Amino acid sequence: MKIIVASDSHYERAMLMNLAQEIGERGDIDAVIHLGDMESDAKWLAARLAMPVYSVPGNCDMEFGSSAEQVVSLGGMNLLLCHGHTYRVKYTLEPLAYRALELGAPVALFGHTHARCLRSEGGVLLLNPGALMDGRYALLEIENGDIRRPSLLSL
Repeated sequence: MKIIVASDSHYERAMLMNLAQEIGERGDIDAVIHLGDMESDAKWLAARLAMPVYSVPGNCDMEFGSSAEQVVSLGGMNLLLCHGHTYRVKYTLEPLAYRALELGAPVALFGHTHARCLRSEGGVLLLNPGALMDGRYALLEIENGDIRRPSLLSL
């Protein structure tokens, strides 16, 4: 299973269109995850892509109609999705790693900082794709419940 992970698009419609085009050209993407700021951008992608689009709100999203965090099971693996602001990810990643462990998620995906991050802490893979408004996103490959190639990419 191949999953595109994006965050912090901040209404940057050109980057959203570029990402949608990239996904369409690849033809091998199974799902998209948008980690907030702006959740309406995730809805825009969902209306244009023929695949599931999972999203959580960020600190700049005014419509908090959905949960600030979500655990989804994709490719046989639980993933914690959050924007990250409620875990103070600009200062430390420990609370986020602990929360992922608490929820049985070996992977925590977050945004908020606009800075890329791909590291392990306490047995949890922590991934921040960077800000889509700057052309940054990530690709996760999950095979038989294992992460294969997490990649930080640019448009």
